[in-house]
Amino acid sequence: MKNFITLNPGCETWEENRAWQGCPTIARTRGGRLFAGWYTGGMFEPCIDNFNVLVKSDDGGKTWSHPILAVYTDREKRIRNIDIQLWIDERGQLWIMWTHSPYPEDAKPATIRTPFHLNYHSDFTGVEMLLCRNPDADELIFEEPRMITKGFLRCKPIILRDGRYLFPAYDWDVPDRYMLRFSSDSGKTFVDKPAAKKPDNRVFDETMVFETEEGYLRLLARTVRGYYATSLSSDGGETWSETEEFEKAPSTRFFIARLQSGRLVYVRNISDTERTGMKVMLSEDDGKTWAGSLTLDTRPGVSYPDLAEGEKGRLYIIHDRERDNRAHLNRDTWHSEAAKEILLSSVTEEEILRGRIGKDSFIASVISKARIDYAEI
Repeated sequence: MKNFITLNPGCETWEENRAWQGCPTIARTRGGRLFAGWYTGGMFEPCIDNFNVLVKSDDGGKTWSHPILAVYTDREKRIRNIDIQLWIDERGQLWIMWTHSPYPEDAKPATIRTPFHLNYHSDFTGVEMLLCRNPDADELIFEEPRMITKGFLRCKPIILRDGRYLFPAYDWDVPDRYMLRFSSDSGKTFVDKPAAKKPDNRVFDETMVFETEEGYLRLLARTVRGYYATSLSSDGGETWSETEEFEKAPSTRFFIARLQSGRLVYVRNISDTERTGMKVMLSEDDGKTWAGSLTLDTRPGVSYPDLAEGEKGRLYIIHDRERDNRAHLNRDTWHSEAAKEILLSSVTEEEILRGRIGKDSFIASVISKARIDYAEI
């Protein structure tokens, strides 16, 4: 195993030693085990001290382990390993993926006064992964990590009806086009295909794609123009329609996917302008109308939903709240009352349709809270 990957990491990764955390992801195995991951480390993000953590739950998300795996910065090669993404493939295997982000030799750890954004986010060199073939086993065995594709994978892949994998790993190498990666051999090799023209260059696109009932591919992407962009392909991703507005939205991640029931599920902020509130909706007609909606969180500072599907229509939805100590920061004491929480909701499709949950479900339950409440200057 590479020296920046640690199995069974120590207490340095526990929430008592975290000052921030966010951008979570979740997966559910065939046996019902839940895995969640997010990235943390250092004072803020982005920072050369950031790292990814993986935790698990065997009781439906009520209790969680300490980190069972951590992926740190590769300081020898000056590469930040960021934005963990989890996915279960058609064989039931767990894919643990993260993105490489190189940093310059003169980069310093982030503080409240460090102009760090462009210094750390100038490029994304590719996506690396660990595979766990039996994620329900008592002893988890991970294969050697390998690079799988270029770009920045911030959202879940999908498997198309023709068997191809579609990975929405965007990059800035072709700055004016959305980039998608297709694999016809279960992820061994990928073909890069530019998609629709982007309304803005060098934006954190966080693209997601779903296959419509008619067999078209619909792409949605984050923008900085006050809406989510969309484009349609009728030929399997070879050509795409002109990009247009899908609906008003803040500049932040969303989640959209086809469920086993055939419904479309869509998770996003309630506000059209800010990262305030979180809701989940269902559609019976590919998103033309929404048959039901359930509020998961009403507070400000919530973002980055991800979703895993269970049995009998149960959905596990994860998001973050007030990631770091820049929220509610007292600049006299340099202490903060930021939440720094990872939250989980467990709800069913039927509960979403009727707009309220039952006794076996829960919303916005805190599964992790970073405990360091000060910001180094």
